[in-house]
Amino acid sequence: MSCNKPNWILLKECAEELTKAGKTPFTRKQLIECIHEKYPERGKSSLSPMIQGMTVNRKGGAPGGIGKNVFYSVGRGLFELYDPKKHKPSLGNALTAPAPKLPKKRTEIPTPKTRHDERCPKCKETVKKLLEKIYGKVESNYKFDIGTHPEDFRNTPYYDQLKEVYNALQNHRGFKVFVKAKTLPRCDFFIPNPGFIVEFDESQHFTLPRKIALEHYSKKFEFGFDVKRWASLCERINAKDSDPPYRDEQRAWYDTLRDFLPLIKGLKPTVRLFARDFTWCSLDSDNPTDIRKFEDILRGSFKSREINIRKDRHPFLARVILSREWDGNPEGAKKLLEGICKKWPKGEMVKFVITCGGFIQFDWPESLSRREIGDNINPNKECVDVLVREAKKYVKFILSDGLNEKLRKFTDYITLGIDSYKTKISTTQNYIGQPHIELVFLIDLRNNKTYWTGKSYPTPSQQNGLIRISDLKKHFFELDNVGKVMILGCHDLTVFNPRSKNATGWRERVNKEFRKLAQKEKPVIVLHHPHTTDSTLTWAAAWNGLMGELPFVKAYAGAGRYYNSEGERSEINDVLEKTKLGSTIDFIVL
Repeated sequence: MSCNKPNWILLKECAEELTKAGKTPFTRKQLIECIHEKYPERGKSSLSPMIQGMTVNRKGGAPGGIGKNVFYSVGRGLFELYDPKKHKPSLGNALTAPAPKLPKKRTEIPTPKTRHDERCPKCKETVKKLLEKIYGKVESNYKFDIGTHPEDFRNTPYYDQLKEVYNALQNHRGFKVFVKAKTLPRCDFFIPNPGFIVEFDESQHFTLPRKIALEHYSKKFEFGFDVKRWASLCERINAKDSDPPYRDEQRAWYDTLRDFLPLIKGLKPTVRLFARDFTWCSLDSDNPTDIRKFEDILRGSFKSREINIRKDRHPFLARVILSREWDGNPEGAKKLLEGICKKWPKGEMVKFVITCGGFIQFDWPESLSRREIGDNINPNKECVDVLVREAKKYVKFILSDGLNEKLRKFTDYITLGIDSYKTKISTTQNYIGQPHIELVFLIDLRNNKTYWTGKSYPTPSQQNGLIRISDLKKHFFELDNVGKVMILGCHDLTVFNPRSKNATGWRERVNKEFRKLAQKEKPVIVLHHPHTTDSTLTWAAAWNGLMGELPFVKAYAGAGRYYNSEGERSEINDVLEKTKLGSTIDFIVL
């Protein structure tokens, strides 16, 4: 059935239908599916930007939608019909003043007034609010009437296991008496229905005695957290508390009892949250998207993700494509690569495995001050060296425990996108003023040799915060049996976008130098590490420009995260095809 109504009218009618049916807030996908049921000829590529334009508190979108003021975004990808009495206009297309332009002059990196700390009281308060939103009643500092000595559990099936842990802790440093409380100290949170404990673990819980205890846990018992990861964190953090001298053994034992308490009391497994895994206070307990995110974490965000494989004949390269939110957690990244090794297609060998920008994030060193950074566009070399050394620790961690050897069976090289922690992902829309660096490491798995580079051509929105890699030669590497390779950070590729020739100031200089150097170095392979790629158009002009200027390039590929909170703009297969030249294996992580 044909229809002469404009898209914005159809979208408004569908929104009214969904609202009347009680399906509110509704998603972008629901709106588009509603229209496709009646008018399948209306394409997603035209509807999605129209929704953006019709949303009061969203910028951009199709010109035909701007000013219509039909939708209000209540969360990532969630909308309601706009009600002026209910919704506050903010950052809108029509109801707000134009966004201020970024200053033309480069300013120094702002020093954050405060640094978020894992002991932030609001984080724990937020966790409780989110639990209440999901489960209703939540009891803080809940007291269970349960003993603290192994003999208190002699008549349970878990006595032998607990006794084994207890003896191991006694033998660790010779402290035989470290249990002082007659009953188990209070738990952080208890959720009566369905009945489970949530523990909010700060760094002092990750000690060598705790690692020893965890390594004695039997695999036949079910726990509500990743025991192996917790043991790994203990080794990495290695916290120490000597007041009293046996405090670490004592804390490890009490944590063990909280882990086994559900088995003894018939509850669901204890869930553990690591305080440093997330800025918990940034979540909004009234935001449906944040609630769902928290629910995912509770279900086990570090459990194995589903991996789909898309393989060409005779692949030369493999890409890790993340198709959902990703926080750059090193343990999660390591576990994902382990999973890819297990799923690797039999008999296939490639030259490279590449990951996205920000595949791993690390904490900004507290010792690095604004004064030491200097001009972030041309930063002090010592500052960059400090950040590179910090990032290298994570390269070593990722490839430890035999992962290097496992990967070496399938590839000669792997690239790891490693960013210092920042609250926003690097996109052209996101203003990022906080100090940060975006690095890419290339590891030769055959000899463990490590190379590195980093972003040299930042987005205008992040140029006041990015510690730029000013040495453009860092992007080129001569590799055995491969030839010259050019490695690019996220926005670096736009140097080859014809529009970038209109750049001015230092950007114009970098643009010309980068392209001139690339023509001189003559790379045969280009590896690109964007943070996100959810549209075939995102990098199309840049890749076309690159191939026009560098005809000697024989193969290229990018591995951006295929995710957009407002809905992906192109089909994933189309995106994968448009961001490579050559045959690949694509590991699509769901």
